[in-house]
Amino acid sequence: MWTETGAGRRATVIAAGGALCVAAAGGACAQASAPGATGAVLPAIDVRGPADASSVGLVGRRTATGTKTDTAIHEIPQTVNLVTAQQIDMTGATDLNQALRYVPGFATFGADSRTDWYAALRGFTPTLYVDGLPAPDTAVIANWRVDPYTIDSIAVLRGPTSVLYGAGEPGAIVDAHTKLADGERVREAGVQIGNDARKQAMLDVGDTLDPDRKYAYRFVGVARDGNAVTGPNGNRRVALAPSFRWRPNADTSLTVSATFLQDSGDISSNFLPASGTVLPNPNGRLSQDLYMGDPSFNDYRKKQWSLGYALEHRVNAIWTLHQDVRWSHLSLDDATVFGNGLAPRSTTNMMRFAGLFQLNYSRLDVDNHAQARFGTGPLEHTLLFGVQFDRQTTTNSVYLALAPSLDLYHPVYRPVTAAIFSGPTSLGHVDQYTAMNAVGVYAQDQIRWQRWTLTLGGREDVVNARFDDRTAGTHAQQDVSAFSGRVGLTYRGDAGLSPYVSYSTSFDPVIGVRMFGGGLPKPTRGAQTEAGLRWEPAGRNLMLNAAVYQIDQTHVVTPTPVNLDPTGTTSVQTGKVRSRGVELSAVGKLTRELSIVASYAYQDVKNVQANDASLNHWPVSVPLPRQIASMWADWTWHTGALAGLGVGGGVRYQSASAGAPDNSLTVPSATLYDLAIHYDLPHWRFAVNVANLFDRRYVSGCQSYAVCVFGNERTVLASAKYDW
Repeated sequence: MWTETGAGRRATVIAAGGALCVAAAGGACAQASAPGATGAVLPAIDVRGPADASSVGLVGRRTATGTKTDTAIHEIPQTVNLVTAQQIDMTGATDLNQALRYVPGFATFGADSRTDWYAALRGFTPTLYVDGLPAPDTAVIANWRVDPYTIDSIAVLRGPTSVLYGAGEPGAIVDAHTKLADGERVREAGVQIGNDARKQAMLDVGDTLDPDRKYAYRFVGVARDGNAVTGPNGNRRVALAPSFRWRPNADTSLTVSATFLQDSGDISSNFLPASGTVLPNPNGRLSQDLYMGDPSFNDYRKKQWSLGYALEHRVNAIWTLHQDVRWSHLSLDDATVFGNGLAPRSTTNMMRFAGLFQLNYSRLDVDNHAQARFGTGPLEHTLLFGVQFDRQTTTNSVYLALAPSLDLYHPVYRPVTAAIFSGPTSLGHVDQYTAMNAVGVYAQDQIRWQRWTLTLGGREDVVNARFDDRTAGTHAQQDVSAFSGRVGLTYRGDAGLSPYVSYSTSFDPVIGVRMFGGGLPKPTRGAQTEAGLRWEPAGRNLMLNAAVYQIDQTHVVTPTPVNLDPTGTTSVQTGKVRSRGVELSAVGKLTRELSIVASYAYQDVKNVQANDASLNHWPVSVPLPRQIASMWADWTWHTGALAGLGVGGGVRYQSASAGAPDNSLTVPSATLYDLAIHYDLPHWRFAVNVANLFDRRYVSGCQSYAVCVFGNERTVLASAKYDW
């Protein structure tokens, strides 16, 4: 989220987690005057329903993600996609990245053992939220993970979201709603087996503790063992998510939740040269199973935990107060060897770097808001006031060194040890500390008149950032402020048609950049214009959506022109990125037996202003195919001899994409097929899911001639679940 360049660039690209995603929205306007006595008072509405109450099967109906109030999707003036627990289960997703692969325009390198966010939506990396609060903003290799078994639903809000969530990229946020104590009885246990010796056990139990249903609990746990996709190391996970709800009366609810996740494994995305992957190599094509690491040195260990609560109190028929608090921490120890292109004048030997990454992130989020529902004449209002505080501290300790090269066609692994970081090939040590403090104040009014809903919102953010380069002995401090807004209009038409239009803005602070002429960089700014149409056919559990959009991101950092800075060590903020496109989606039931999840996206993303080779070319940090299409269909018998049996299948297509900053590389298009078979009995569910059914060998994307990544191979997952 935060842009960072300058000294130690190579280490920073991989390890810079400096920054905080000032997001979560919040506020505490607990004291507000009541509207005048002449205003009509609307009935109180309880917004505390469980996540599954906002959806029916595959179709999401309501969400708080788009407005921070419980709102029907057809009243939200930006595109929202909801991925329900049923869709996650049906498609056999084993991580958040896979859970989003049937969402319109989700561009990705593929599932990775370390991160979900080698990915983009509307041309920009999405920002992760969990239960409405931001996850720690980290380096890509240290991303906060949410196990899909602990997820109840996923909301994708597209376009700039700073009006509610503060600083962030303008593409989208992804909000994972987890399974929390809600008073419902849950009893489920399951096992999975799959590729690479995967073995997983799952448990989900919850209930009330007393006849009055004041006390409720839930516990979700996952334990997994297996082998890394490439290399000799293991791939293991433990994930725990207990929660407890206290509801002393109908107006007050307190939910306390905690999470713990521990991953140990190895790289699964090998950085290989273009020669032998997307370009010919006289020695032939490179193996998809090639391991670029070092068997004895590579070791990936991550721990993350969180503790927080959600408190809600309905004061009267008009006012409701809400507070969300979460403290989270993540630590990563990663010893790794990774590729960096072919050695000069060689067609076989790949240069490699050794890295030792020790990254720590601590974050506190406090989100308070007050909501009022009332009427003024013919108008109905849902008014929201919020004040939010976020603090994140980050320490990055990174050692880098040149590692022994590797013959890609006849690999011989010369041992790498920690001694390499003090030897002649050492590239030094980066030791950085970053502290981010952010306060945001916002207000929003959803005004309903007959079939129209006008949404108006504004937010002012103040961000204080401190950046210490302990290696260089330098210190920088930065204070920035920004106003973000949104205006949107929706109409509830006949036959379930709901057009919408909106304009929204965003900002994202830039830190660690040496500016030409001195001074501190401004935040990047994003602005989106969007128009769309939703259709919910009467009497059917089906939703279709079409949208067109354009996003402009300005104040983008780009190198200073050579005539002004021959050293090439400074930057200016004259860059601009433009992203525009069309998105189509359909989700739900066509008949009682047939369900579908379908999407299509056409996008055009360009660096329309830049001072380097990327000018007028597509960004390449993440694959951005011009066209992305997918469709999943599931047929389940409900009567007769085959009752309970279901067969599903999917197809995923991505067109060719650009590689290298000057787009001189072309990554070929790819079409993949998925398959599922499931059978439901009383208390039991059995399923087999196969992704990339025909084991298509393809390259998912290239960042440069030195870094290309193979897409995911065929995976087979068999599961059994028992509920009682």
